Amino acid sequence: FLIAVPTGVKFFNWIGTMWRGHLTFETPMLFALGFLVTFLFGGLTGMILASPPLDWPVSDSYFVVAHFHYVVFGTVVFAMFAGFYFWWPKFTGRMLDERLGKVHFWTLFIGFHLTFLVQHWLGADGFPRRYADYLPSDGFTSLNTISTIGSLVLGLSTLPFLWNVWQARHSPKVEVDDPWGFGGSLEWATSCPPPRHNFTSLPRIRSERPAFDAKFPWVHEREQPPLVDQDSNLGAFTPDSEERERS
Repeated sequence: FLIAVPTGVKFFNWIGTMWRGHLTFETPMLFALGFLVTFLFGGLTGMILASPPLDWPVSDSYFVVAHFHYVVFGTVVFAMFAGFYFWWPKFTGRMLDERLGKVHFWTLFIGFHLTFLVQHWLGADGFPRRYADYLPSDGFTSLNTISTIGSLVLGLSTLPFLWNVWQARHSPKVEVDDPWGFGGSLEWATSCPPPRHNFTSLPRIRSERPAFDAKFPWVHEREQPPLVDQDSNLGAFTPDSEERERS
C-alpha cells in the first residue's frame, strides 16, 4: 500500500489534468490514454497482490506475470510512444503519418491486452510461471492459445511504426513552431527542429505556459487577477468594527 496510495494520487492528478479539457485524439493522446488504462489495471491487480489472503493462492503464478507486465512493460511502452509521437516533429522537423500512428496504437493496445489480460485468469486457475510445458488435461491450452495470438499481434504492431518512421523522411517539412497547436512549454516557441542557439530572441516568460501565452495572449490576460491601484488608497482610512460601533 506504500506504493498503491501515492500511485493513486498521481492517477487522479493525471485525470484532473484532462478533466473538462478540450481533448483532441491524435496519436500521442491515444497512447497517453492507453497508458492510463494499462496503469489502472496494473494498479488494481497490485492491490490484490499486496493483500496476503488474496496473494497466497496466486503467488508464483501467471497472475504475477500479468501484473508485472501491465505495470512495467505496458505503462512504459505506451508512455514512451506517446512522447515519441508528440516530440518527433520537434526534433526532426517532419510529421509522422496520423493514420499509421492510429493503426500502430490499436494493434499494440489490442495485442498487449489480449496477451496479458488472459494471464490473470490463467494464474487464478493455478497455472504456475516458469513452466516450459504442461499437459492438455490441465485445462490451460485455450487461454494460452489466446495469449499466444495476442503476442503475435503485439509483435506485428511494430511494423506500422517502423514503416511510419521510415516514410517520414519524405513527409512535408513542418513550417510552424507548434504543429499540434496547443504546446505550452518553451520548445514549442522555436522552430522545428530548433536551431543551435534555440531562440533568435529571448521569449517572454509570464506563466508556466510561455509558448501557449505567445499564441493566445488574450487567454493569459483574462486569467490574471485585476490589478489594484495602490496609489488611490494612500491616506485612506477604513474604520474597523469598534470604530463603526462608536460612531
